[in-house]
Amino acid sequence: MTDGIALTLLVLGVALGVVGNWIKRPQKLSGRWVVGIFTLLLVAASIFTFLEGRLPDGLSSPPRADTATVPAQVPTMAPPASASATPTPTASARPSTSPKATPESTTKSSAGPQKTGAKKEPPRSPYVAASNFQRFGGTHGPFTMVAEGTALRIDTPDSIDSQWGAYLKDHMVCDGTVEFDVRLGAGTVDYYGLAVLPRGGLDNDQATGDAIILYRDSDGSFIAKFSSLPTPGVGGVGGGSYPVADLRQTRHVVVSARGSTYFVKVDGIPAGQFAETESAGCGKLTLAAWGGTTAHIDDVLVR
Repeated sequence: MTDGIALTLLVLGVALGVVGNWIKRPQKLSGRWVVGIFTLLLVAASIFTFLEGRLPDGLSSPPRADTATVPAQVPTMAPPASASATPTPTASARPSTSPKATPESTTKSSAGPQKTGAKKEPPRSPYVAASNFQRFGGTHGPFTMVAEGTALRIDTPDSIDSQWGAYLKDHMVCDGTVEFDVRLGAGTVDYYGLAVLPRGGLDNDQATGDAIILYRDSDGSFIAKFSSLPTPGVGGVGGGSYPVADLRQTRHVVVSARGSTYFVKVDGIPAGQFAETESAGCGKLTLAAWGGTTAHIDDVLVR
């Protein structure tokens, strides 16, 4: 618009100069021609000023069409019908007050109710704990007894005049069966061995009651015999003796007491049936050794 005003003022100035005779016109140019030219210039200036006012600010001419090649726009495709129409949630600037399930909690809840409570204990061993045995015989000579897990080890003095061992405290047996694994270390005297009293007792720190004794004979063989303690060694009542496997190797021994009858098996082989006229009543499992042997006893079962 500023250019249009300047042009108009220029035309008016020229016209005034001609009319006022400040600017001399050519001699061949008549007054009519001068007026016509003046009018034409005035109309042109007016049109130019009008168009200048209709253009946007800062433009001196109408905008031209951009002939540059514009890359084709890829049409926006609608999401497939199977896709979720739910918009992706944006993180909120304010913390939510309602509890939300985390992936971990969702996984736990979908896996079912969680078990709570005390930790499940491992199954108990059917064997008697060695710590449940109480030693006896120490007043008749020093000896060693070691209890570990389900194993007992009894080291006896070099004597057949007394017994040393252990009894199962707080457990009474009337009619029952005792079984265990045993190995006898070589003793220092003949007739060393082990006595099994399923329902025994104690008198003067010695085992008493009906017993099955397993001992080494003078010829080197091993014998099973019924006896009645505290008679030391191989004495007592009951009769016959039965040979059994070498007890210097680990053997499985089973002794049953039913009424007045005792049954013995060593490694599954019967080793005598001993019947008495009177029932021995009830007592505690007692294991007694002598003769300098070391008795290794393990996995004791009482039933």
